[in-house]
Amino acid sequence: MRLLAQSQKDLSVISAMVQDAVTRVGDISYDKQSRQLIIAMNRFCWENGKRSVPARARAALQISSVLSVQQNGIAVVKRNGILSVLAVEFSEKTDIAPGGELTIILADNGTISISVECLDVALVDISGAWGAKSRPKHG
Repeated sequence: MRLLAQSQKDLSVISAMVQDAVTRVGDISYDKQSRQLIIAMNRFCWENGKRSVPARARAALQISSVLSVQQNGIAVVKRNGILSVLAVEFSEKTDIAPGGELTIILADNGTISISVECLDVALVDISGAWGAKSRPKHG
């Protein structure tokens, strides 16, 4: 799978594809020079449908045109700490339009807030799918 988001509508598709993805703190990389944030993750393959065998795929979420990154509720010193992605949202800021604030919402009240010059997000599968032990449950 390869998806690109440059609008709110596009981002809603990527958000759905990374819902219930898991990553390690050490798999989040921000390069100030290239202005890119990359998160390697194991995403749940929701596109296979609810009646299919549960599966996950290794994927990379790439956010470009990054101005700054702030983390809240994440123990960054625990590089092997597991984070679970709930959603990705964007709010346009008039002072830096067409840019704004991209927020990755994590379980346990964690967030990654990314100030971006413009909305430029890519999601790319970097492996084939493999069987998952279970399907995420939502209450």
